[in-house]
Amino acid sequence: MTRRLLVLAALVLAAAGCVHYPTVADTGGVRLQPDKGRAVRDGDTAAFYFELQSTGKFGDVLTGLLTPVARQAQLVNGAGAPIAAVEIPGTMTVNFLPDGPHAVLSDLTRPLVPGETIIVTLLFQKYGALGVVTVVE
Repeated sequence: MTRRLLVLAALVLAAAGCVHYPTVADTGGVRLQPDKGRAVRDGDTAAFYFELQSTGKFGDVLTGLLTPVARQAQLVNGAGAPIAAVEIPGTMTVNFLPDGPHAVLSDLTRPLVPGETIIVTLLFQKYGALGVVTVVE
């Protein structure tokens, strides 16, 4: 009888250690992480570049942005033409650079000083608002 209890206790302890905690990729969802935000001054406007890492199973759509230092913030393509949105696929890194999609901050509320840090808020269909710490160049 004691031997059966010991074997049963060993099985219970072994089973208790077998726990699986699902990740975001396992369960789905959207997970976005911005990085390398920088605003490059150009007269009375600034170009905003950054990197966006999507590590969730599903993607999202960047629909706009806003910042307190500009009255207008607009997504543009590499040629500078306005675009309505940018698709962000799941499990992928999307770079917002001069030769691709990026943003232009115009009608600035104050002069931007090189080295200062500003926050630019990205607006997504599913994820909502996400702030990017941005250094002014």
